[in-house]
Amino acid sequence: MNDAKSQPWYKLYASAVLELEPKHVSERVDAAEAAIHGRLRDLQNDSDHHEERQLMEDAQRTLALLRRSPETMRF
Repeated sequence: MNDAKSQPWYKLYASAVLELEPKHVSERVDAAEAAIHGRLRDLQNDSDHHEERQLMEDAQRTLALLRRSPETMRF
């Protein structure tokens, strides 16, 4: 099984989460969401990859929060 964190979608997701400039968050979120949707299409007929699917669900929730309020998500 491929390591989920080595997948392109995960790298784009991490880039969105770590983006420090609020004006760039939206484009990074868009790219990560597109990559996740693409990966889910790739896995559509695959009954494996449960851990990766869970990571993608978690990532989608986090990206939705970032999209709503990128300025307030920074610590």
